[in-house]
Amino acid sequence: MRVRLDVPRGFSFRRTVLSHGWSLLSPFSLGKKADSLATTVALPGGGAARIVLRKGAGGVWLETRGRPGAAIRGHLMASARRILNLDLDLSPFHAVAASASGLEWIAETGAGRLLRAPTAFEDLVKLVLTTNCSWALTTRMTRALVEAWGEPAADRSRAFPRPEVLAACGERALREIGRTGYRAPHLASIARRVSEGGVDPESWERDGRDPAALKKEMLALPGVGPYVAENLLKMIGRPDGLALDSWMRGRYATLYHGGRAVSDRTISRKYRRMGRWAGLAIWLDLTRDWLDGDDPSEAWESLA
Repeated sequence: MRVRLDVPRGFSFRRTVLSHGWSLLSPFSLGKKADSLATTVALPGGGAARIVLRKGAGGVWLETRGRPGAAIRGHLMASARRILNLDLDLSPFHAVAASASGLEWIAETGAGRLLRAPTAFEDLVKLVLTTNCSWALTTRMTRALVEAWGEPAADRSRAFPRPEVLAACGERALREIGRTGYRAPHLASIARRVSEGGVDPESWERDGRDPAALKKEMLALPGVGPYVAENLLKMIGRPDGLALDSWMRGRYATLYHGGRAVSDRTISRKYRRMGRWAGLAIWLDLTRDWLDGDDPSEAWESLA
């Protein structure tokens, strides 16, 4: 199957797939020149399918093996649109950025669309796996989860594990096989709550409540602090907070204060003019040079 996906005006495929490190985490696979992105998507009712998204004339092309029926075809197309965040309206953000000195390039280049997983559950777990560790360790933990419990596709690739599978495997297996360390009980609890219906990450994107209310619900989950919750909110276009971590603080100090550490309040003041979009603006500002050259992995490998 090969089908074209319509994209919003000004959409940048490269800026989306390189917006942060997700394209380097299993089961994603990034094309050499960032002109394609592949991943494996779990299918309703069981099984999985490997899809490839390619930059093309007039939009993005979705490719997968065979000729899936209408239901599977629709599921894969919806997954692809979620991955590339194609249905997010960034015009309010770009309108603010266009009049913010030093940030005009964001609107001019169409930046701001953050890469996501096929499901919010996968995004949630991967964010928990980025806390208090190096990027290399995040990569190893994610790969271990996929290889151990991911649903297999026909080409033998695997999707990210479903919540009910992670819930069933238990804390000990998550620690010893998934190599998730102290995060194991957090992940087991999150997976159990999601599989039992106590929390529904997939609903957050269409939830009309104020972002602060969504953030409160996210923070109630074990292992989820402000950094994870605020990044999740940025991914769904409902930013609340700057999602600061040690790397961002250090990067800000290097760019604007000659390496001298400053308070979070000082950082916040600089982006206050961006209003509710401050969290997205700071991320783009601090990672602007990631798109220099063809291989972004060196920048991401330095994360800690």
